[in-house]
Amino acid sequence: MKKLKSFVLLLCFSFLLCGCTKQEKVDPINQNTPLLFEVTKNGTENKLYLFGSIHAAEESLYPLPNYVMDAYKKSKVLAVEFDLVEYMEDLPKQMSDLTRFVNPENKKISDYISAEIYEESVQILTNAGLYSFVLDSYSPIMWYTLLENAAIEDVQLETLYGVDQYFLQLAKEDEKEILELESADYQYAVLSSFDYEMQAYLLEQGVSEYEKSKQNLLKLYELYKKGNKEELEEIVFSEDDRSNSYMEEYTNKLVTVRNQNMAASLEKSFEKGQNIFCTIGLAHIIGEGGILDLLSQNGYVVTIVNGTT
Repeated sequence: MKKLKSFVLLLCFSFLLCGCTKQEKVDPINQNTPLLFEVTKNGTENKLYLFGSIHAAEESLYPLPNYVMDAYKKSKVLAVEFDLVEYMEDLPKQMSDLTRFVNPENKKISDYISAEIYEESVQILTNAGLYSFVLDSYSPIMWYTLLENAAIEDVQLETLYGVDQYFLQLAKEDEKEILELESADYQYAVLSSFDYEMQAYLLEQGVSEYEKSKQNLLKLYELYKKGNKEELEEIVFSEDDRSNSYMEEYTNKLVTVRNQNMAASLEKSFEKGQNIFCTIGLAHIIGEGGILDLLSQNGYVVTIVNGTT
């Protein structure tokens, strides 16, 4: 089985990226052709639309093409990982959740990583305007997620143009039902469940591959706009390496288990007979064991929609 590459949280975790702001609705005219899937089942008339989200983008991504917006308009329900817009308005909740990542017994980040990795991490975060001495009391996994935020900043993508935020704003204005497939608590729990040895490994990988990761983020963003499923799967997932137990656990917790849970929730909602427009991290939709794969195995019919149909 292929494993998730180590620096693509942009496609699979909502809470890591903040900066929610209100966006204006505009008439959908765009030359981009991001992936949209239509899911149906014999004997039913309702449809499930799966539109992979990228949690940071450029303003030029909008307006989204007609075929995407038409699917949204036809749907009564918007399904997301969780309501990020509502969450970002609850500062006490955010501050409380961050305590999950505070090191135990007054330990510092330097107790878990080498001096070299610490210094390089501080430099990267300082350059991005993200470093504070307060972070020294937080776990390696928090530093790892901030490295990805720094990379996103460096390549000039912006979280306020994230696709899930865009549709959440529209759904609230349009008074659509919002279906949360997960919760912020669950996503925080997943990352905080990694032991410190694995967290340190991820941070070391993030530092050593930082420059390469920025190039990959740009390539990933361009492929996202282009909407080529095979090319996206190639950049998001790597070939199986059974010698790396860290990445096996990483993929299992961040993707595999969550895919199964979200697919089950979507099926349950689909049975109610309503059209659903689902926008979640693209890494959950495509690939072996992705939601498309799981739904196909359960008898659903999947069709790729694009701008020329």
